[in-house]
Amino acid sequence: MNKSVDENAVRACQRGDQGAYAALVERHYRRVFALCLGMLGNVHDAEDAAQDTLLKGLAKIGRLSRTRRFEPWILKIAKNQCLDLLRRRKRLRTLTVEHSAEAAQGTNNNHDLERAIGRLPLELRLPLTMYYFEQKNAGAVAKKLNISHSLACQRIRAARDELHALLAEGGSHER
Repeated sequence: MNKSVDENAVRACQRGDQGAYAALVERHYRRVFALCLGMLGNVHDAEDAAQDTLLKGLAKIGRLSRTRRFEPWILKIAKNQCLDLLRRRKRLRTLTVEHSAEAAQGTNNNHDLERAIGRLPLELRLPLTMYYFEQKNAGAVAKKLNISHSLACQRIRAARDELHALLAEGGSHER
């Protein structure tokens, strides 16, 4: 029964019926989310990955052949979405370690500044160090981190503001 319901909904989607895809999402969201949560271990990331998965599914539903079932197909997209996210995280951690090592080799003897930079969240620390210590422009930072130019600018500005606050409080309070 469920198989034929999915097959009918898929065929309706392929004919342009968006309501049919909404029905598929409603039927399969929990399984997609559960897979993402199991792979990522974080509710927020799992919600984002599940949402991205279902959007990709909508974009690619026309390619789903009659011989394939929807559920295994959408779960495979979810798995690949999670693996991509995990790879990006690993690259980001590697970049941070590299940049931290480069910054430690510099001639900066200001330990308060180094300590304050170390207290910044990773998503702010990395763009800030690339921008100021490597003299990369915001466009280069955005490209290296695979984010938009405006997000790179926003993170650099937020990092600078937070760094200023940390230094103003003396950098003595740990997060």
